[in-house]
Amino acid sequence: MTTTGKYNGWISAGLYNGLQKLSVPIFGVISTMILARRFSDGATDMGIWGIFLSLVGLVELVRQALVKTSLIRYVNHSTEEDHKYVLSAALFLNTLITIILAVPLVIFAAPIAHKLNAPGLDSMIYVFSTGMIGLIPFSHFEWIMYGKSHFKGLFYTYLFRQGLSLLLIVLYVIFKSTISLNVLVIIYSAGIFAGAIAGYFCVKKFLSRKFILSKIWLSKLWHFGKFVLGSGISTQVFGSAGQMMTSSMLGPAIGPAMSGLNSIASRVINLADIPSQVLGDILFPKSSKKENAENKGLIKYYYEKTVGATLCVILPMILFIVCFPKFIILILAGKKFLQAVPFLQFIAITGMFLAFLKQFGIIIDSTGRPGLNFLTITFIAVIHVGFTYVMIHNFGFIGAAYALICSHVIGFIVTQIILYKYFGIQFLNCFKYAFKFYPEMSKLLFEKVQLKWKTR
Repeated sequence: MTTTGKYNGWISAGLYNGLQKLSVPIFGVISTMILARRFSDGATDMGIWGIFLSLVGLVELVRQALVKTSLIRYVNHSTEEDHKYVLSAALFLNTLITIILAVPLVIFAAPIAHKLNAPGLDSMIYVFSTGMIGLIPFSHFEWIMYGKSHFKGLFYTYLFRQGLSLLLIVLYVIFKSTISLNVLVIIYSAGIFAGAIAGYFCVKKFLSRKFILSKIWLSKLWHFGKFVLGSGISTQVFGSAGQMMTSSMLGPAIGPAMSGLNSIASRVINLADIPSQVLGDILFPKSSKKENAENKGLIKYYYEKTVGATLCVILPMILFIVCFPKFIILILAGKKFLQAVPFLQFIAITGMFLAFLKQFGIIIDSTGRPGLNFLTITFIAVIHVGFTYVMIHNFGFIGAAYALICSHVIGFIVTQIILYKYFGIQFLNCFKYAFKFYPEMSKLLFEKVQLKWKTR
């Protein structure tokens, strides 16, 4: 078998999924570069915007955990005849959960803003209540495309969503010297509706024209999703505890500004995490298939190979971030955010551990052990909150970075023990695959070029 044939399915899916994943942070980075210079109160507004995005991320996490993962698993784990029941149950749960989340978020918007030292956050939440309606069709179309591995459609859907938002930001700052947070939320919501329209045209061939609500399938999706929800909340706490606690613990005078620095550094790390996200999205549907989920040897190979492929891309990126953090911050946000340089250097190290932790959750969930994933991630999140409190209390802003490193190391050790017990996975094999990946990709590119010349 040629190298091209060996990777053909993964390359096609990875190309479009990679473009989609890359487009999100790229548009986000460009937006950040504009906003950091156009906010009326730069660092403080950036911090409040980061907190808003964390809250939206929490809402998205709950919805995705309860519905997305279940939909993808059962679309790949059930017969074609059952798909209409799966999709109907998923849409019902999606709508119900969105309403349940939106109501208390609006009711408690003011206390949340006060607690997080984020003035104006409450009005941003009120404005976004309309945008949450658009999330229902957008996410339904998005999750179906994930379940069907239709990554080309996902790319175009996100291109419309992110592209419109960025275009509106650019047009606004051309005619206005500054941009307010509420206007930014309106633009953010407009992008969601644009993405929903584009998503419909990309996914309409997969949509079931019948809405048949089945108690059996509602129960299946709910019981699988409730464990994924617990894992998702713990993951969100793990990812945003530093930013949230920095804002509240350091007080209203400097808290939001320091949270803004945290937000800038986190955006850079999100870029480095793209390879892991791309391969994870491809891995989950494949490992969810019934014949694959029961094959321990194949699961071992999938995990080690996927993490290895991620490491071969992410390690050079981490090295660049550690060596040139000042250059990155200057390009991204300007001189007033240079305080984030040491923070960025420290948290860049966690990128290597993320490659292992992210694929752990995917493998454990897709092989039917969401409860185990929930307990593991919750344990790590609780430890991280404790570390973050102690480290920020003793070291200030940089303490959040120290806590993140300690938590990732402990998480890595715990998850590798579990993976070895269930599947015989050995993390050193991941590094072997990583170094083997370079010559394999060189050979693949050579075969592609050679094939192209032969067809001329």
